[in-house]
Amino acid sequence: MSPSTRLWLASLYLFIMGTISLAYSLAELLLGVVYQSLLVTSDALHGFLDSAIAYVSGFGLYFASRRSRPFPWDYYRVESLLTLLSVIAVVGFYTYLLASSIKLDGEPTPLWMTLLLLASGAVTALMYLWEKHNYRVLKLDILQADATHAKVDTFLSIFSAAAVVVSNLFHLYIAETAAVVAIFGYVLYEFLRLAREATYGILGALYRDEELEEKIRDALGELGRPIDVKIRRAGSFLVVYSLVAVSPDMTIGRLHVLRTRAIRAISKLHPLIVHVDIKIVPRKRRHA
Repeated sequence: MSPSTRLWLASLYLFIMGTISLAYSLAELLLGVVYQSLLVTSDALHGFLDSAIAYVSGFGLYFASRRSRPFPWDYYRVESLLTLLSVIAVVGFYTYLLASSIKLDGEPTPLWMTLLLLASGAVTALMYLWEKHNYRVLKLDILQADATHAKVDTFLSIFSAAAVVVSNLFHLYIAETAAVVAIFGYVLYEFLRLAREATYGILGALYRDEELEEKIRDALGELGRPIDVKIRRAGSFLVVYSLVAVSPDMTIGRLHVLRTRAIRAISKLHPLIVHVDIKIVPRKRRHA
């Protein structure tokens, strides 16, 4: 399976999961507002955040699968910017909602809505299993990270359902408040993590992977002696910069062939590599 096909399939999976999450979150939000349940509303807002991230990542992977020489690869940083803006919007609204609505006593969420929360957990668990399977097939880190996220979301849904049961059986509304705060805390944690990664993508920060760097150096070996190899982020994707010292006796035609071959080899080392830049300098002759 080619890297482009793997990226296209991963983007399709993310679009499907984002759509499922969005549809379910809309239903949750409607019921949460109608029954005035801050807990269910919070779970719905968390779902909106998940679907927004899935859509942004899916579009990024789709464009990466269609990359070509004339495509402005630097636009991949837009994916990080959109992720950052969507997270800020959801967290901002979530913070306002909590500040204006949270209370320590009140009417508990109807007990039947535990089924809604458990169904949300079941959907997320199925997504986790699906993404875990897709990661084994496609070997894309973005799917592994999303699978881990889905696993945590499943436990949050179970915890929320348990809070509703406690609130109804023991008349402890504070249990729901604690669940809301726990969800909010996790969302903030996710926000900080995503904000950091998005900032790295926007700024083009270095990507550290010694094994990948070594493979890149090996791919450059036929061309010449690698002087420097850097891997930088471009959104969720990677850009490779290298400086290679080549023999001063090498012809222009041979140089072009080997450079093109090295670029193709490096592009296949990791499905998220979207651009390879190889700069050439002449190697100094050794004097007897």
